Amino acid sequence: MAFDAARYEREVIGPLRGRRGGLPDMDPRVRYGIDAGMGQREIEEQLRKVRAFWNQKATGAAAHPATKVCRQLLAADDEQKRVVGGRMATREYWDEESAAYAKRAKTAMTALVDELRTAYGGVGLVLRTRLSAIANQKGIPLGEVEAAAGQAKLRVVDPVKLPAESGLDRTAFKSLTDNLAVVGLPTIVQLLHPGLARPFTLTGGFAVSGGSERLDAAAVTAQITAAERAADSPSVRARKAALGVLRTALGQGSDLGQVALFQVAEQLRLSRVDGVPDNIIVGNAVALGMTKQDADLLVSSLPAGTAPVSPATRLRELLAEGRLRTAQQQLASIPAGDGEADELRRLLADADGKVVALLAEADRALAGAAEADAERALRQALALATDDDEITARIRRLPPPPPRDLRVTTEADTSLRWSPPLTGIGGLRYRVVRALDRPPASPQDGVLVGETAETTVVDPGALVARRFGYAVFAAGEAQVWSRAAETTVTVIPPVRDVTVKATQSQVVVSWQVHPAVVSVRVRRTSGRPPSSATEGYPIKASTASFTDTDITERVEYYYSLVAVYHDERLGEVAAEMVLVSAAPRLTARAVENLVVEPIEGSGAQHRVRISWTPQPSVDVRIRRSDAVPSWQVGTELPVTAVGAFGTEVAGAVVTTDNRCVLETEVPAGFHVYVPFAIGGNGAVVGRHVAQGLAAPMRQLRAERLGDRVVLSWVWPDGVGIAEVTWQADGGAQQTTRITRNQYFAESGCRLDVGAVGGDVAVVAVTVGPLGEARSPVLRQPVPGRTGRLAYTVERLPGLRQRWSPQRVLRVTAETACHIDHLVVVARQGQVMPLRAAQGEEIHRWSDLDLGTGEVREFTIDLPAAFRRPYWIRCFVEPPQGVTLTDPPIDQLKV
Repeated sequence: MAFDAARYEREVIGPLRGRRGGLPDMDPRVRYGIDAGMGQREIEEQLRKVRAFWNQKATGAAAHPATKVCRQLLAADDEQKRVVGGRMATREYWDEESAAYAKRAKTAMTALVDELRTAYGGVGLVLRTRLSAIANQKGIPLGEVEAAAGQAKLRVVDPVKLPAESGLDRTAFKSLTDNLAVVGLPTIVQLLHPGLARPFTLTGGFAVSGGSERLDAAAVTAQITAAERAADSPSVRARKAALGVLRTALGQGSDLGQVALFQVAEQLRLSRVDGVPDNIIVGNAVALGMTKQDADLLVSSLPAGTAPVSPATRLRELLAEGRLRTAQQQLASIPAGDGEADELRRLLADADGKVVALLAEADRALAGAAEADAERALRQALALATDDDEITARIRRLPPPPPRDLRVTTEADTSLRWSPPLTGIGGLRYRVVRALDRPPASPQDGVLVGETAETTVVDPGALVARRFGYAVFAAGEAQVWSRAAETTVTVIPPVRDVTVKATQSQVVVSWQVHPAVVSVRVRRTSGRPPSSATEGYPIKASTASFTDTDITERVEYYYSLVAVYHDERLGEVAAEMVLVSAAPRLTARAVENLVVEPIEGSGAQHRVRISWTPQPSVDVRIRRSDAVPSWQVGTELPVTAVGAFGTEVAGAVVTTDNRCVLETEVPAGFHVYVPFAIGGNGAVVGRHVAQGLAAPMRQLRAERLGDRVVLSWVWPDGVGIAEVTWQADGGAQQTTRITRNQYFAESGCRLDVGAVGGDVAVVAVTVGPLGEARSPVLRQPVPGRTGRLAYTVERLPGLRQRWSPQRVLRVTAETACHIDHLVVVARQGQVMPLRAAQGEEIHRWSDLDLGTGEVREFTIDLPAAFRRPYWIRCFVEPPQGVTLTDPPIDQLKV
């Protein structure tokens, strides 16, 4: 029987590579390649070939893995020959050695079963990778180790790839963790599904046993809505903050399932580091809500625990964690003679000096009424010494900065609005007080208007045409009041809620006004708005409306409306002028059939085509916004109110086929388009159209790796989700989504598509409060899997054929394929031919069909005219659709 060197290297040498230490105990027949049916002469020949193979490999580069193995085998063989001598050539010797090994292997297998049961029985499963490591270490075939695991009643599984990061930036993840701790929840699963009673899985994606719960935008929105309805408390505020982090993360394309898996894995990993047994860690995972089976798999996939750290290392870790006071206490555990003691004392002194300097800086900032700077310094000090209770207490006693941007509006009522102070102090409440002619000096001064956690309040007691001063103070949970945000205002409410109805014969204008109004002055101008409240023709009006009949159709009229009040001395005080316009014309109707069609674009801009049915003597204005209008379809508005909604869509309007058509560029994103019909009755709100346009992906590439296709593309800014659709040739369509984080973690998008070709389409998706925005489709054809062939060039069998001018070409089809032409070429010299054209053709076979695993043999004649050395190489023509694997170089070179 011929010695198959390639097979021996693959099956015997290969598993021994990379091992530490000596050779393992293994079946001697396997080590030497001795078959049970061999006679003495065959055994002698096999021993000669194997030893020759070892000698050849042992003289290779020292760094090569096979070199070390073959040197070890030669050394062991020399020792065996010294002890046994010529008996190694007898069948009896190999029978005895094989029987002795079988006995040792049985004992070792029993011991291995016990070892596996002890190590992994608590969890009930073992990773295939760990069995592979055990097999390599012990020199036992992997199949036998897996059989031992089966006898130990262990389930063999592949490891789960645990996320190295949460998918959120560190600041966001810390905020999420801190707020969950306040609420008393271990993970976002309990945050998004508070009443969840059934166990869930995480390793293969979040799923609830027998339930439809998801970790998605809908779940986040539902919990935000519930939190907004709940009474204010520290727990509710922490819940809102945590939900806010998740809402932002979703907008950035983060996978909440990954976040939850990372949270659980981190908690369990810390238990592993602390040396907690795996069965207890599994129980902890089940207590968090996981199924027992998923908990087993997760715990088995955790990285191994770490060795205990030295006191010096622990002290450095405490400093890195911002636990200065604990680190100072840890210094006492450092031996006096420790070489790091002086360096550690210096580090502690530096950190303590920074804390002292920051506390002094906070004192100076407070003395200068710079509360924000004081808070910043205190929080920096706390970051260095989170375990310092005095710093925590100082932050709690710290007054917040005053509220910002205090504004007063006087329309239907007197309303105050402000922005929260820039502070990290939680639980803010506001006290609003009022005084006549001046702002109150303290929270107890003047008349209390209200105390609230909101940033707005209404003052029902403010008198019209009087001058008032307002002060707004802020305080945290410690009830330390800030300095005031102040303003002074005279309450003079203008008219409001103006409605204009214009027909061909009259203009009717009505409004709402404060009950204390004395009169409303109305003036009219034509063609242009007035420059002041005194310009224009006076119109007789009541305090609630007027009718103007002295008009001309399609002339634009402007009306100034000024409410007049009496002050405390009965002097007239005029409110701010309100301006409305009207053009007598036909009554407008709501546009009900607006159509918005995307025209494929690129980059940050896209073109859209907008069309609607025209109305005689009625103008239609299209405006876009990122929010749905609050008005119902058919609502009549003053024309001046239209400009307050969104942005006007600009472009030339062309009428064709009884449709008005406008083409224009809009930025990528989600937009709401609203038509406003301008007629005699003002501006009539039409039916809006919501449509999202995301920037498209760029440079789509598809690379086939066997039955798998790896996709890559360039992500546009602001896009965090891709929708990938695979359409097989003549087959079904499958669609999947991948987040930006998943894409980069997996180095692209990987699709298992089988052997057939097809077409892949990629769409960029962004998620906003109104829904999804999608990009134009990017497509790429993917050819089917190529056929795979391997070949060898071997001498004819037998010693007589050693110098034969012929060779055997053996072609093996690893996958089924059709070959138009199989060509063998020869090339003189040292350079191997890379293409068939670079050599001289010596054989050609055409129109070959090979099934999977089929082997064909051909006899080839070596070129008699060629002098050694020369090359023999095989090629497929045309090369498309077939991958041909060459044999080792020594078979190609003659």
